Amino acid sequence: MDKDPFSDSPEEFSAPGLNPLFRPAYLRRLLASAGFFPQKSRGQNFLIDRNRGEAIVRAAGLDRGDAVLEIGPGPGALTRELCLRAGRVAAVERDRVLARILREETRDFTNLEIVEEDFLAVDLPELIRRLRSAAEPNARLKVVANLPYSVSGPILARLLESGAGFTRMVLTLQKEVGERIVSPPGGKRYGRLSVLARIYSRPEIIAAVSRNSFFPRPRVDSVVVRLEMIPVPELPALDLVFLREVIRAAFGKRRKMLKNALAGDRELGYSEPRIQAACSGAGIDPRSRPEELSAGDYIRLATALAGLERMGSIQIS
Repeated sequence: MDKDPFSDSPEEFSAPGLNPLFRPAYLRRLLASAGFFPQKSRGQNFLIDRNRGEAIVRAAGLDRGDAVLEIGPGPGALTRELCLRAGRVAAVERDRVLARILREETRDFTNLEIVEEDFLAVDLPELIRRLRSAAEPNARLKVVANLPYSVSGPILARLLESGAGFTRMVLTLQKEVGERIVSPPGGKRYGRLSVLARIYSRPEIIAAVSRNSFFPRPRVDSVVVRLEMIPVPELPALDLVFLREVIRAAFGKRRKMLKNALAGDRELGYSEPRIQAACSGAGIDPRSRPEELSAGDYIRLATALAGLERMGSIQIS
């Protein structure tokens, strides 16, 4: 693990008075004056702990050679810190009132693009193209975000599967979701997100964040997860859409044995004998439960089902 991001660091951040968005009293007045009331259904809980905000940015290891995507920036406390460190920032905010507040609170930064859209509906390839074109040549692409609790799973899945070329993601997530992402095979929390995270990255929880670090105060605590992305060329020559379907089918009936879970999935459309043969070719016990298979197991299984070669070259654990 890298140096603890919450320890002392010589890196400079904005002086406390230069980012008032971390002050609860200021934030409350700002939101009230705009007639904005945070909605639990949208996971609108805003970071008010400056130390945690600085630590999140530090964990991303930012400099002017980085282009950063932020999702759900809210009023912009973290956005301001990102703009101070990175060469270019794109912040995606779906709420129009929050986007208006964000524009006002970040008006002094010229390296920021604010996108008023739902991240799950945004044209991500086009957004990434604009972000890259506005950044330095060969800029490293990173994601730093406090993800809305209500849609953190779908957002993370889209980021992982995007093929955008992210090198690192630092995400603040509900504690339960974070623990699910880093869960090893065999655990209760191990599931589809756990497998996806390990196919595309090396995930680790680097810090806990108290519910008291947010306004409004949520009912649960959070964690900061850092995902070091695995370059796409390191993945085997496999249809990734098909791989996702195999993982979906397996965890759709996780209480069943693997062979029964997959054979019972109509969308996948494979017979039990074919699945048995694929498991044999991949070195997997067809009587295993879905949560007992590693990311590498799922890749080998999908490779065998698809009739592809290169099973022996897969090194993902």
